[in-house]
Amino acid sequence: MYGRFIFGLPLLFAAALSLSGTGTALADTTKAIDSTRDALANTAAVIEGKASAGSYSWSTTAGPRTLFTLSDVRTHFGQTQAGSLQIATLGGPVSDARFLFIPELPRLTAETRYLVFLNNVDWFFTPVVGNYLFRLETGPKGTDVLIDPDGRAVLGVSEAGLDLTPDPVVDTTLDFLHPDAQPAILDRARPLLDGALSKEEFLAAIRDLQAIEPIHGEYRTLPTPGRIWDQIEAAEDIPASETAGS
Repeated sequence: MYGRFIFGLPLLFAAALSLSGTGTALADTTKAIDSTRDALANTAAVIEGKASAGSYSWSTTAGPRTLFTLSDVRTHFGQTQAGSLQIATLGGPVSDARFLFIPELPRLTAETRYLVFLNNVDWFFTPVVGNYLFRLETGPKGTDVLIDPDGRAVLGVSEAGLDLTPDPVVDTTLDFLHPDAQPAILDRARPLLDGALSKEEFLAAIRDLQAIEPIHGEYRTLPTPGRIWDQIEAAEDIPASETAGS
């Protein structure tokens, strides 16, 4: 289930909607992403690139979008366009006084390198498969390690899923005034990166897993047409008292 928050600035909350009803939570995948095998079944390509500073767009159907352009894109598996690629996630300014924020969707930050699993279905919320968006950071051993959207480092990967550090290795506090700022690595967490899986080890494991669940299909660069961002079937209001602490 995706929680959709429309904040009234500067109070940072005004109303909230919970997306419910058949299929809504799975709107961007063919099934729930409960394992790495599930992720691969929904993946058209695995790419690497560096995110630019974020920007925003708006349309009456696609709604507010937060845009990040990945440059120097390298495609590890599957096929995508060369050079650069744009990630357009639902969320952003609705008006001068309101901002749509969906906390479950993985967020990108500026001047950050990423490894991204791109959807092979008609997507609307985000082109990213589940939470398979990984910040790449140079670890203590001089190799790139992966950090998931919740700020935890990847220690291992198998068909069943990801093995992650028990605690975040980055500051997970969200700065609503600077939402695209890159979170800092926590000094106390740096020893946890010693045991993190390197990017090369992770990609080798993903290559092996494709023997049982090969990635397939085509990545669509734009949100699926025919959907309207603020007309979600079976959406229900959450009382304002439940959002005041958000």
